[in-house]
Amino acid sequence: MNKISIALCGNPNCGKTTLFNRLTGANQKIGNWAGVTVERKQGEYIKNRDAIITDTPGAYSLTPYSLDEKITSDYVKSGMPNIIINVVDATNLERNLLLTTQLLELDIPVVVALNFKDEAEAKGICINPEVLEQQLKCKVFYISAAKKTGIDELMDYCLSGVAKNEKPTFPEDIAKRYEKISNIVSVARKFDNKKTGKKDWTETIDKIVLNKWLAYPIFFAVMGAIFYLSVGSIGKLLTDLINEYITPLLQGFATDLLKEANSPILTSLVCDGIIAGVMSVASFVPQIMLLFGCIAVLEASGYMSRIAFITDRLLNKIGLGGRSFVSMILGCGCSVPAVMSTRTIKNTSQRNATITLTPFVPCSAKLALISFFTAKILGGNALFAISFYIVSILSVIIGGLLIKLFKRGKVDNDVFIMELPAYRKPSAVNVLKQMWERGKAFLIKAGTVIFVSSVALWILQSFNFRFEYVSTENSMLASIGKIIAPAFAPLGFNDGGFGWQFSVASLTGVVAKETVVTTLEILLPQATGNCISKLGAYCFVTYNLLTAPCIATISASFTELGGIKQGVKALTFQIATAYVITLIMYQAGTLFAKHKQTAIIVAVIICVALALTLATVKSLKKRKCCGNCAKCNLK
Repeated sequence: MNKISIALCGNPNCGKTTLFNRLTGANQKIGNWAGVTVERKQGEYIKNRDAIITDTPGAYSLTPYSLDEKITSDYVKSGMPNIIINVVDATNLERNLLLTTQLLELDIPVVVALNFKDEAEAKGICINPEVLEQQLKCKVFYISAAKKTGIDELMDYCLSGVAKNEKPTFPEDIAKRYEKISNIVSVARKFDNKKTGKKDWTETIDKIVLNKWLAYPIFFAVMGAIFYLSVGSIGKLLTDLINEYITPLLQGFATDLLKEANSPILTSLVCDGIIAGVMSVASFVPQIMLLFGCIAVLEASGYMSRIAFITDRLLNKIGLGGRSFVSMILGCGCSVPAVMSTRTIKNTSQRNATITLTPFVPCSAKLALISFFTAKILGGNALFAISFYIVSILSVIIGGLLIKLFKRGKVDNDVFIMELPAYRKPSAVNVLKQMWERGKAFLIKAGTVIFVSSVALWILQSFNFRFEYVSTENSMLASIGKIIAPAFAPLGFNDGGFGWQFSVASLTGVVAKETVVTTLEILLPQATGNCISKLGAYCFVTYNLLTAPCIATISASFTELGGIKQGVKALTFQIATAYVITLIMYQAGTLFAKHKQTAIIVAVIICVALALTLATVKSLKKRKCCGNCAKCNLK
């Protein structure tokens, strides 16, 4: 049998990725919100390896308005798929069928898969597949991707070789086309009045979580509870168990094993380099898995869409939007897919600003850094961990305002339209899968990138440039660190006398942010907590959260920004913003610790100056306008 290419197409949040995972056995990220898939993903059908399944980004039509929609449009029009499975949300038939009518006009067989059968029936929506087939003149199957019903029948038909449909004629005019779709739906869909009268829990819950007075307090309470669970209580307990018992046990076992070799250098490499470096990162896997398990629950339930909705107005003030928030939430896992997800943002200025600012959000690698300093120096209080996220949010706001100011009022905000899906019960299996995938990815990184980095760092801190085995203070790493340390001294890195060690750790973070922790564990294995003050430690973490991201994110940013020039601008902005914010934080903190009254006076003066500056800028903007916008025409 020749290979057959099957494309999954449909509106955002219609269940394509869930179906893709069922068909291929893959564990692609799924969520009860739009924008989860922003690139094509391929896999083999688990029951027939000759069938290649392609999951495409969600699209409302084949007339693309964003980069992710263009990916779908270009692919289905390329002639590469042999058959298209159009996944349709049965609870919202009118909206979904616009794309269906456009797919049916292509020279490719189309099969409609009506998804969310159980939800439709619960709402009293009864769709007759046979009638819909007659109206659309293509095969229609009722399925539930989440519950695995109807999938085998769907695939058997697609692989039977008989899939075909008549090429219907629909009006070119969109208003008239929707009238035709409305007529089709009215014939194929009926309502069960006994069920339609039932209480709508989604509407009831939204009255609370979207309330203008309660929305933000509920959001902060939810996030606070998540961080308390993952970083401050259960997560901390498991991480401490690894650090205090498992790591020393492994080091002791390795020492005993290497006694016969009688090589202090080899013992140091294994115990102080490899085990200390790798385990310093691996110990945070429980916290990371718990955090992303909680986030998976928020995504699957549909609450994440509500967060994007309530933050849209605020983000518009700084030149971003609700879709920017979606990317930044994805950035809590990894900045690379978060940067790629900006393809859903139609406005170029908003998209570029989001790419630049998204790395400010702590990813899972940076969570290791936050957890390390919270546990070792800041007393293990989960409030410190939460505060770093608040600092990141404030930095996004400051960065957004600066970018908007540099654009000189040229940033136009998009109208943010995002579907608020019905609340759904998160699948325990999917949540556990996402937790496992995140933990596995972190462990793989610890076993590859961090392993290599640990060996390289141990060599650099154990040998000089003549490759002689020397003390750390006379090593290659120390020589490099002492050159760059003065640049970081104003940020508080040296307030414990170990400035070059902390400076080098920041530098190694470009490889992978976890390497910052690895470097410190290798250079300061016994005394991290005594090597820097709490203020210096806080500033060190802040700088590393905001400065240049890892090399993988830098590469993705350069690609999405469209070239080296824009990429360098974004990178320079990130480094400069991180440095200035950390400089102000450390100097203000030092001044307040030594001269409280003076610090208060200076703070008041700065606030007044900022207020006057903002008022002046606003006034100048009103006087000097572009001459082409609606406001100018009104004048």
